[in-house]
Amino acid sequence: MSGEFYDGIPLELLLFEEVRVPDPTHLRRSLRYRGALDIEPEHAVEAALDPRRLVGRDPSSRTGESIRVVGYSAGMGRLLTVVLLPDRHPPDGVWQIATAWPTDKRVRPAYQGLWEVS
Repeated sequence: MSGEFYDGIPLELLLFEEVRVPDPTHLRRSLRYRGALDIEPEHAVEAALDPRRLVGRDPSSRTGESIRVVGYSAGMGRLLTVVLLPDRHPPDGVWQIATAWPTDKRVRPAYQGLWEVS
């Protein structure tokens, strides 16, 4: 969000040129959480590369390296929260997906307030 930095780069200026899914099992949330929705890798990538995405620091990051992106996946028809790690420091536009989940109702209004999404 505005005013926050990542490796000295304002969050709103971070590059997102390529997003990779190194381990798709992290997107199979139903293996860890009963009733959770699994996310297909292509849907997580689509949400992460949404040009209207919201980007913020990941408050649950143990290392402080991850960011959260809220973006729309047209293929899935919903907003997703995607946790990303940079391929290198400082970030050069290549990111790795750590995990993703459907965006919850507390976060959706922030995206929907800026963009028209059902």
